[in-house]
Amino acid sequence: MKKTISITLLFILLIGNSGLAVATHYCGGSAVESQFVLGHAELNCGMSDMDKICENGSSEEKQIKKKPCCENEYQSLEMADEFQHQVFGSSLNLEFISTFVVTFTGRSFLSTKHKAEFTNYAPPLIERDIPVLVQSFLI
Repeated sequence: MKKTISITLLFILLIGNSGLAVATHYCGGSAVESQFVLGHAELNCGMSDMDKICENGSSEEKQIKKKPCCENEYQSLEMADEFQHQVFGSSLNLEFISTFVVTFTGRSFLSTKHKAEFTNYAPPLIERDIPVLVQSFLI
């Protein structure tokens, strides 16, 4: 299981750093061709006029922006190489210091006397013998 996860993560890292991408060629709004490419390769649908603008609608309609007939779309996994180191301030927090002292020294500044509540506590008597109940015997 660990080996499979590590190999999968290795392939994700290699794909992200090598620049492997999925290039899809759209012609007339529908996907015509898809390929795995390194970087950005030009895909062609076989039409000689790839840069010609599509004529949509009649000439009476006014179009604001004309869309080309053919276009390539690239989807790639990019890795962030620039890691930003976080700078921590040197201001000391009083609450952190008091919690640290209480945790590691066992002293509390809020309570003045320590009362042991369970000094004379006797455990309850055993009703059944547990090893006999679960039939677990040391041999």
